[in-house]
Amino acid sequence: MKIQKKVLLKDYSTFKIGGPAKYFVEAKTFNDFREAVEWAHEKKEKFMILGGGSNILFHDQGFDGLVIKLANKKIELKNKDEISCQAGVSLSGLVAFSAEHGLTGLEWAAGIPGTVGGAIRGNAGAFGFEMKDVTKEVVYIDLKKLEKEKCNNKECKFDYRQSVFKKFDHKIIWRIIFKLSSTKTKNIKNKIAEIINQRKEKHPCLSSAGSAGSIFKNPTVGAEVIKMFEKEKGVKCKSNQVSAGWLIDMCELRGMRMGGARVSEKQANFIVNDEGSSANNVVILISLIKQKVRNTFGVQLEEEVEIVGY
Repeated sequence: MKIQKKVLLKDYSTFKIGGPAKYFVEAKTFNDFREAVEWAHEKKEKFMILGGGSNILFHDQGFDGLVIKLANKKIELKNKDEISCQAGVSLSGLVAFSAEHGLTGLEWAAGIPGTVGGAIRGNAGAFGFEMKDVTKEVVYIDLKKLEKEKCNNKECKFDYRQSVFKKFDHKIIWRIIFKLSSTKTKNIKNKIAEIINQRKEKHPCLSSAGSAGSIFKNPTVGAEVIKMFEKEKGVKCKSNQVSAGWLIDMCELRGMRMGGARVSEKQANFIVNDEGSSANNVVILISLIKQKVRNTFGVQLEEEVEIVGY
């Protein structure tokens, strides 16, 4: 295990923002991980676990402790319709692996940045699908015991952008078993290409600008806002949630800028870093968006992106 010093966290974040970590280490094996945690305890240093850095905003001053980057990347077929995948594998890597083996169920995740572990932790979703739909079992590390344990789909307590692993920070996802279905590889690849094209058209996260993906969760709203949404969109609202991006757009905030950070013109629920933005620029912009939406609609937006160091 090699402990590094003063590693810039902007290089490990899709936002491309963040100062140095006091200490930094990559954990490729369970022994690496355990050793890193024990080292932090021994040195009385605080520590955090980092996945793909796709849903996180680091402070401009960095992190005053040890950052443990999950770098466990083993992926294999467990049987004809199941995949065993470690948490450090990229989500795009998992999608490609499933396609190559004729397994369907993950096409919707094509083009989403980050790791599989992070996607499970936040129950990532798109186009009406979520990680919970294909997750059979999760092996996690209990930080209190530094031992591996497992839970089934029900025990993961998946909810909208939520899971037991997000609720309890001492449960660190290590490996996941996915249950999929067999179909023709050609059909899967065609669907993946279709999804990628849709993302390129609508999502700035695939451009050169830094982005953490969706900044806010879709909020639960009252009947009056739902009526406005249905009238504006010309569709029937299927739940008591509306798109955070729609609320921001209705406040005419597309293109709003704070320093090097701006609200994307493509998708109003995305903030992009296209001019070397500071974390503080993004935090101020988030605050202004929340205030405007609250004053206009009486709706309190909640961040989906994790802000570290504030």
